[in-house]
Amino acid sequence: MITRKLNERITFFERTITKDENGDLVETDKDLFSCWCEIAKATTKEFRDRANEKIEEIQKRRNKRTMYIRFRKDIQSEMLLKWRDAEYKVIDLEEDWKSKDMLMVTVEAIE
Repeated sequence: MITRKLNERITFFERTITKDENGDLVETDKDLFSCWCEIAKATTKEFRDRANEKIEEIQKRRNKRTMYIRFRKDIQSEMLLKWRDAEYKVIDLEEDWKSKDMLMVTVEAIE
């Protein structure tokens, strides 16, 4: 893994529902950990193919991101993360168990 490409900071967090002093249910976010990541960019072929797609498909793809981080065992699917003031949900993980070098995390924007 080339560490100089890890140039974006992301924060994994958990969201819980708690009661406030009035007894109302409120969502609270608790940061679990932060790490550096690389955001995968689109290849030239993918960029060209997008010109032929429908608007709905482009919108779906825009809401998904692929991030590469250092290998960790404590990340699970359905976790939440923050990046550039936006919140994302982890939808897929792909581990590199052979070299234990990196972890590919696919996320989807929460609206």
